[in-house]
Amino acid sequence: MWQRLTLIVAIATLSVLGLLSLFTYIAWSWPLELVTHFRYQYLIISLLVSILLFILWRIRYIKHKILFFTAVLLLGLNLVEVLPWYLSHTQQVAGNAAKTIRILSFNINTQNNEHNKIVDLVADNQPDVALLLEINQTSFEIIQSQLKPNLPYAFRSSGGGIALFSRFPIQDARADNFNKKAKHNLVATLEINKRPITFIGTHPLVPVKPATFRSRNLQLAAITEYIQGLNQPLILAGDFNLTPWSPYYRKFVNKTKLHNTRLGFGILPSWPRPATHVNFAHWLIPLMNIPIDHCFVSKHFQVARTYIGGNANSDHAALITDLVLP
Repeated sequence: MWQRLTLIVAIATLSVLGLLSLFTYIAWSWPLELVTHFRYQYLIISLLVSILLFILWRIRYIKHKILFFTAVLLLGLNLVEVLPWYLSHTQQVAGNAAKTIRILSFNINTQNNEHNKIVDLVADNQPDVALLLEINQTSFEIIQSQLKPNLPYAFRSSGGGIALFSRFPIQDARADNFNKKAKHNLVATLEINKRPITFIGTHPLVPVKPATFRSRNLQLAAITEYIQGLNQPLILAGDFNLTPWSPYYRKFVNKTKLHNTRLGFGILPSWPRPATHVNFAHWLIPLMNIPIDHCFVSKHFQVARTYIGGNANSDHAALITDLVLP
């Protein structure tokens, strides 16, 4: 009886895991797309299931070795999607780069009033450019006054509460909805090494409802269209509410040809993090961690380093990237 029950549980587990692992290629609709974001978790689960089924097969508790081979197949399917993030990339800089441009992107969360912690996080990482999301006017003024000695140039877009702080001069900064096709974008030109650099900060809506799902996808399409018309170095950063395993992510990268600075440095999950306003159980947070904050660059840049910083009482961690502009 127990052997039969074990067999049924194993088949059911592999069936569910198989569907979840395959959804990343076909889940264009809501809410199925939401399950594509947990590819790293599926990898861990498929590894544990493979080990368990191998043991049960070896001790002859389960006689069907096809179950073990199916688990290994799913393990390989998930590994193919995760492993490349840990392999070197052509846009990586070999060795330590002498002169880098540090970009910090951080969703501080609208409910987070720990201004001193936010300022300390930014100051400790010493960015040349800092993008802060979900920042209201009051927080912007408080934070700007404290960051001004090191980041003298600043601009806040009222739409979406996106703010840019920079060591480099900011030119032509504006909120842009890309011909009313998108929301919550900041577009600016930075003068770096006497070269004009387009910087875009963005924050699509969280796709937890059909309406916000459509809004996020329309925003990605609008950004794609805008980028395709540019012919100068570009940095695009923000909270995309999107992981690399969504079909919409693949579509975005394929069309823009942008480079995700995470490549070669790991998946670096950035959400969620424990904070006073987060209602998740603390033990659950590490199990849910996914990479939804990104920094993309055009082919003009090389990447020396990308890493995750602290969270300063936000539900997001900061994403920090060191770029080289040859």
